[in-house]
Amino acid sequence: MNGTRDTIIETAFLLFLKKGFKAVTLTDLEKAVGMTKGTFYYHFLNKEEVLKEGVTRYYRMLNNRRAEEMSRVHSLREFVDLTIHNLESIGHYGAKRLDSDIPEILCLSLMVEVISLYPEFKQMVSDTKISWMSKLEGVILEAKREKEIRDDVDTSILAKNLLNISIGLINYIVMHQDVSYALSSVRYQYEQLYSLVKAR
Repeated sequence: MNGTRDTIIETAFLLFLKKGFKAVTLTDLEKAVGMTKGTFYYHFLNKEEVLKEGVTRYYRMLNNRRAEEMSRVHSLREFVDLTIHNLESIGHYGAKRLDSDIPEILCLSLMVEVISLYPEFKQMVSDTKISWMSKLEGVILEAKREKEIRDDVDTSILAKNLLNISIGLINYIVMHQDVSYALSSVRYQYEQLYSLVKAR
């Protein structure tokens, strides 16, 4: 793929994450990439096309990263610690490249902004959630086998509860923009849920 096109996609997507899709203007993109309007339109019809390509690339990388992370997780405790660590990374977000460790919550916040405009993103998010749910259920089953958690805990319900805590965090941040409170709350919720299911 053309290097200029890649640069535009990467730069635009990072700007969309930081400022929101609607707030980013073509002038912002021109300055960030160091290009002219003509160069942009040579490669893309509009900024919506750039967003679609950026999101597609992001989700591909995210799923690869999740698969790699989950291959190293062998207990529910490790999953909880990893999830809290990943959520906390939003407070230190300073990605310079699309393949940086971009907090997923930022992308999901962007999706909340644009999902009504692009219904296909809804399916992408849904597919990702199903994949994540399956991996999480595998971790829970392993935790039961290792007697880390009680074996009477419903695997599917526990996985849904863990995912819903993160979804609640995303909704709270989108609505209130209070990251520190949201992270403190989600950390508490994960720890409480873990203590409820942990084997005695």
